[in-house]
Amino acid sequence: MQFLIEKSGFRNDINGLRAWAVISVVLFHFLVPGFSGGFVGVDIFFVISGFLMTGIITQGLVEQKFSFSRFYLARAVRIVPALVVLVLSLLVWAWFYLPTPDYQGLAGHARYALVFWSNVEFASADSYFAANSHENWLLHTWSLSVEWQFYILFPLLLVLIAKFTNARLHVLFYSLIALVVLSLSYSIWLSPREPTAAFYLLSTRAWEMAAGGVAYFVYVSNWRRVVERPLTLYTGWLLLGLSFTTLNSDLSWPGAWALLPVVGTVLVLLANQSQSILTKPRLFQWLGDRSYSIYLWHWPFAVWLYYIGQLGNPWYLAVGIAVSILAGHLSYWWVEQPVRRSFKELSGRLRFVAVMVPLVMVLAMSLVIRNVVFDGRMPTEVERIAAEAENRNPRGDACRQSMSELHEPCIYGGERLGAIVIGDSHAAALVRSVEAALPNDGLHVLDWTMSACPTIRNLRHSQRHSSRFLCPEFVDYAIEQSSQLPPEVPLLVVNRISNYLHGEPQKQEPEIYLSEPAATYTVERAQELISGFKDTVCTFAQHRPVYVLEPVAEMPVDVPEFMSRKLHFNGEIERVSISISEYEQRHKLALEAMHELTVECNVKLLAPTAVLCDEENCWGDKDGLPVYFDDDHLNERGGRLLLTEFRKMFSDASSDESADGNEE
Repeated sequence: MQFLIEKSGFRNDINGLRAWAVISVVLFHFLVPGFSGGFVGVDIFFVISGFLMTGIITQGLVEQKFSFSRFYLARAVRIVPALVVLVLSLLVWAWFYLPTPDYQGLAGHARYALVFWSNVEFASADSYFAANSHENWLLHTWSLSVEWQFYILFPLLLVLIAKFTNARLHVLFYSLIALVVLSLSYSIWLSPREPTAAFYLLSTRAWEMAAGGVAYFVYVSNWRRVVERPLTLYTGWLLLGLSFTTLNSDLSWPGAWALLPVVGTVLVLLANQSQSILTKPRLFQWLGDRSYSIYLWHWPFAVWLYYIGQLGNPWYLAVGIAVSILAGHLSYWWVEQPVRRSFKELSGRLRFVAVMVPLVMVLAMSLVIRNVVFDGRMPTEVERIAAEAENRNPRGDACRQSMSELHEPCIYGGERLGAIVIGDSHAAALVRSVEAALPNDGLHVLDWTMSACPTIRNLRHSQRHSSRFLCPEFVDYAIEQSSQLPPEVPLLVVNRISNYLHGEPQKQEPEIYLSEPAATYTVERAQELISGFKDTVCTFAQHRPVYVLEPVAEMPVDVPEFMSRKLHFNGEIERVSISISEYEQRHKLALEAMHELTVECNVKLLAPTAVLCDEENCWGDKDGLPVYFDDDHLNERGGRLLLTEFRKMFSDASSDESADGNEE
């Protein structure tokens, strides 16, 4: 295999390919039918980036004039100015339109976008495909972060290999093949186990860019005449067409399925057919020139339609797509092009200053917004409603047990143990309300809570290694400690149990199990978990009085966000609710199991529906203010409404003591 490294000129087939990539992403994000796999546009961008960057670096190495500083600065000039303008525009616009929690959330995401760390931040958050992803104004910047991290590490890798191999191109070529194999293998392994992390991280995306690098070496080799033909082009576009229309967000991504768009893109690049009707026409060239700016600007418009509840409206979608393209054109015309022209006249040092100063200024602005509350921006009632999203247990995050390392449990209150609360994040949300229900100030609540950990012994997780799923160890610890603590102290069990039994609409594959992993939420699996739950609760009941809180109603939307946005944009409050029949249907198995516990091991039940629901509906607010901080966790206001229920734990104990005294 022989290589002929030469400076390549502009290729309109690559520019046209960019057009297809950005349009597929835009149509996917605006939920246009027929583009269920439009998210692969990002994969196409990654392959193109790997192809072009490999060419730039390799040419510099062959000519012995590669410069890290010039390479990094060129990438910064290409990416940073338009990104800074987008972030600044959003922060200024949001000052007038977003309630404080949303505004500060935007600022928090802005800081990660500006330092190209979004992908790492989002890797531990919600899935890219989750419904609430449309609330993150800068979610799409994750791909820029991946690319920038690639830009930093990739030249270091190639230069290091070249240094120790005397710049032998064969070694660089085979090294890239090895990188493809390693990263792809890791991606295939991780995608079904930790899909969110696999989607966002460079380690599972590097193979796509390395595949572009492999394509570059084939393109400049004597194999070029074998692959540079129409058949290669048609095969590549067939694979890309299948990717756009048949792939969907239910697949583990970017696992083996990502080979479809990646191989398709590689084939189109190798075909080098500049006259193709799919890329040569002026429209595709126009869109390709503006693809970066269109990508930057389209997502905020999609989020805006989601905010105002019009993302599914065809007329709004048409306007949103058109405005996205217009905004991309203006960004290209007013930012990208002037920057390129003017920066040619500047020295390298001045270019660096001209790029960094605006970035640092907007970054500082985002940090200030993130940490300072500016009163008076929004109508008072809008801010009051939105603020209920932050009205939660201030010690909740610190006191909940970690899945990777157990710590000393927190206590809330006085010196003597008065109650124990065990469960998942629903329990953590209510600890302070149980504290408020204690009979006197000298007592405290012991916090035994862990997010996503139902009170079930011997639980296992299908997508996590045992060292990263300490739920079973935590439940065993709680059982052991319970047997040693004063037996008169009541224990309250709180779990979002129906979620573990039935899942959520966007999560089709269950993760936790007892005996065998399951591909779907079956009745048999639910019954097994119910049996494990009852067994665990009855074990606790051997040592002390046990109370179980019946399920808290799960609302269809994030209550503070929905109510504050409706009031702000529509001028009136719209309440959130679910019907009693919906509640009973969702929690039928859980409620049956809990009532069986009252007979099997003398457990007593507390009913949130007694105060949060009426005869027809369960409500997300009380007197116009949310009682949830999201769609399913009660905030402090909601927890305080349950005080009468929680006090039953202590009035029952007093009644039992009185009865014992009368018997004596």
